[in-house]
Amino acid sequence: MFVRDGTLILDTGRTRPAFATLGDTVLVAAGAPFGYRAEGAVTTTTLLIDTDYLIEHLFWQYLDLIPDRDAARELAAKLYPDPIQLLRLGEQSAVRLAPTLDELGTLTETNQDAAVYFRTHALLLTTLEEIAPHLHHAPIEMPLLTARERATRVASPRWRTFRPISQEAARVAELLHHSLAERWRIKDLAAHACLSSSQLRRVFKDSFGVSPMTYLAILRVQEMARLIRETNEPIATISARVGWAPQDGQASRTFRRYMGASPSSYRRYGPPSTSPEGPGIEIRQAGTQNADSRSG
Repeated sequence: MFVRDGTLILDTGRTRPAFATLGDTVLVAAGAPFGYRAEGAVTTTTLLIDTDYLIEHLFWQYLDLIPDRDAARELAAKLYPDPIQLLRLGEQSAVRLAPTLDELGTLTETNQDAAVYFRTHALLLTTLEEIAPHLHHAPIEMPLLTARERATRVASPRWRTFRPISQEAARVAELLHHSLAERWRIKDLAAHACLSSSQLRRVFKDSFGVSPMTYLAILRVQEMARLIRETNEPIATISARVGWAPQDGQASRTFRRYMGASPSSYRRYGPPSTSPEGPGIEIRQAGTQNADSRSG
């Protein structure tokens, strides 16, 4: 909430009220108890920003330090423990932000085609850039990711030095994408690339940041997660479809390692960051059945 003129009396749950005047901004976390009243005539602009949108930006901001978006959510809770912050940006900031806030208000009332969508994001990021130096955050230590944590990301590591992908590695990656269920061995992949096994490991890791077999495991987990979300097939059948023998337990172990949940838990509740109310397929089906019973 940006105060652009006048004074607001804020009720933040503390003993004494706070006052926000021209150039002040109030940040309020979702679900935080908060109230305010105007002291005379007041002009404000309020932006409602989805929490997951901000978490996504935090994830990319600390990409070298956190493994996934669940970790970004935990980091946000540690960095910003106060549910309400009163930021004193100053009158000059208020003047700079005024045209941006006016345009944001206009654009968010129109249809979000591509041009409007990206313009809205640019304006919002400009606003957040103005706010960022004034944010209060707790001092916490940010240890670097271990080699194991980097290797077990579901996506290929994005912090590696940029290098062109070798033709041999690209051929092997394409083969894995199109023949996911094959029981690949490293020597078979090396033969396809006309390289030795050791050469393939080196060339592939230089190109994609992980070994060929880790890359294959990532692809299988992603496809397995998709099938769990979108089909009713038994977990054992899905494991076999992506190339794992269900009886040896490798599918479940690898899926849990990358996704943070067992295949059965993922089907019932979705990713670990979601609540027990969804979005697992069983929950969706139950909701559909309830709707059908009501309409009947």
